Amino acid sequence: MSTITIEGDEKHISFGKTLLEHLKGVRNVTVQHEDSPYNPDFVKSVQEGKAEYNRGESTTMSVEDLWK
Repeated sequence: MSTITIEGDEKHISFGKTLLEHLKGVRNVTVQHEDSPYNPDFVKSVQEGKAEYNRGESTTMSVEDLWK
């Protein structure tokens, strides 16, 4: 018997599990979820910032103007 470890993000792991369950000879498919080492409030803040940037709700400035 051999063991294969696959790491993936939450939205794709269920597809991978379903795929593996349909392969001939594959038994005992398990999924382990690891807790994030990051503070949930920090993660939420970063995700909100990315969403604002994607919507164009951000301000850019040149490197030369950073210290003015």
